Amino acid sequence: MKFAVKYLLWSFCFFAGSCSSQQDQAGRNSKSTGDTVKKTEVMLLNEQQLQHLITQRNGKLLFLNVWATWCLPCREEFPDLVKLAESYSKKEVEFIGLSVDYPDEIESKILPFLEQVPVSFPIYVQNFDDKEQAINFLNEKWSGAIPATFVYNAEGKQLHFILGQHSFEEFQQILQPLVP
Repeated sequence: MKFAVKYLLWSFCFFAGSCSSQQDQAGRNSKSTGDTVKKTEVMLLNEQQLQHLITQRNGKLLFLNVWATWCLPCREEFPDLVKLAESYSKKEVEFIGLSVDYPDEIESKILPFLEQVPVSFPIYVQNFDDKEQAINFLNEKWSGAIPATFVYNAEGKQLHFILGQHSFEEFQQILQPLVP
């Protein structure tokens, strides 16, 4: 039963959007702001790469937010995540966004959203073969509902699993005791 519920929720996450042609590589976006050009790169991420990101911390905490462009709470939360990442930019915290949109929606949905809410942290798009395994890897108690945030220590141990939309202040209360 637990597997069925997780599978249905995760499947909904991936079948809620419309499909377009399959894209083999991550998309790139260039946005001009005055004399500078800011590039937002969106990269595909498989299960092994996700595991590597979590376990190879190089002495930094990891703040991993799982979101999607079609998820209204995710979209509403995103500006607070950008503000949080900027406020911790000189601290030992790495911020990563993991979209559960389809990989072929990078150009049509993800990059247009990121033009509206520019980010200073890496954005990945799930490219998982086994979505249930990925959900369980992140947290066995997680149903796959989003937004979901995971905070890991410098050794890759999960310290917090935060489900649902939260504010800058709520996230800051979680991070402050962890960051010297």
